[in-house]
Amino acid sequence: MSLINDMLRNLEAKRPDDLARQNLQSEIRSLPPAATPRLRLGPVLALSSLLALALGGAVLHLDSQLLPLLGIVETPPPAVAAVPAPVVLQPAVPVLTPTPPELQPAPVADDLKLAQGLSVLPMPAAPVLPVPDPVAPPREVKPEAPPAKSETAAIKVAATTYAGPVSIEKSPVLATPRDRADAEYRKAETTQATGRSGEATEALRAALKHDAGHVPARQALLRQLLDQRRFEEAMSMLQEGLDLQPMQTGWAMSLARLQLERGDVTAADRTLGRSQDYGETNADYAAFQGHLKTRLGAHRLAVAHYQRAARLSPGEGRWWLGLGLAQEADGKAAESKEALRRALASATLSGELTAVAEQHLR
Repeated sequence: MSLINDMLRNLEAKRPDDLARQNLQSEIRSLPPAATPRLRLGPVLALSSLLALALGGAVLHLDSQLLPLLGIVETPPPAVAAVPAPVVLQPAVPVLTPTPPELQPAPVADDLKLAQGLSVLPMPAAPVLPVPDPVAPPREVKPEAPPAKSETAAIKVAATTYAGPVSIEKSPVLATPRDRADAEYRKAETTQATGRSGEATEALRAALKHDAGHVPARQALLRQLLDQRRFEEAMSMLQEGLDLQPMQTGWAMSLARLQLERGDVTAADRTLGRSQDYGETNADYAAFQGHLKTRLGAHRLAVAHYQRAARLSPGEGRWWLGLGLAQEADGKAAESKEALRRALASATLSGELTAVAEQHLR
């Protein structure tokens, strides 16, 4: 601009005359102010695009190492930067022994990612829960531990199997109390056969100590006590047996007879009553109950028991005789005579009982 102004001053100084000056003045105009030069946007945009592409390629190839140089601070997510494959942060199925957060495995290095993707591991010996998610990160497994346990268990089993027969052969032990009771019962039979009744009695008592419910041993001991007329011990032995096994109706009748011989009719009736449910189909049992009810004066109950006995064994004259006497005591004369006639018709009564039946028929 300064150069152009100097040129204009020189031209104005050299003009020849006023007319020319005027003409020139009219023709000469001041130049407009200089415009600010403008940059062209096309080349700038093209250059910016090229730079952006270059920077993008550099970022892709240099793994984002140019970002700090450009003034961009960015913290990449650790999961995406460490593992290229999709990673599940938490296992899909809970593990029996969860690993604490501080013991979680560290990110796998680049040269080990292929081995991690393969993850070929031997199956553990113990049963494990199925893992449906195939992309779950593999955990540290020690396959040597289960085989060691199984080998140890196999060694123990083998040792036990080997030691078992030897110990049994050297010192045989009877397993159950019933086995020991059986052994004592056989010993009692042997000693009784040789005439050593005292040793047989002790062996039978020992058998009952091992197994109080051993019926043959108790039966044999009762027979010995009754033969020796040791009635008190026999009654105690019968009572103990009935407490354990009330279904033994034979023991109940034996105990009731011993109690009746001692004059305790009430105790005998109570003994038979305890086992009555097991003697419903036994005619002797029912007739014995009828006799005891008659002794106690309960004639109507005696009639019921004698009727059951006569129904179970209709050919036995004694039950009809007892029924007739009980009905007579209960005030049923017609029914009593019918029962007495059937007792005589059975032809099973002894001479003494026949005389009793004929006397009550008159």
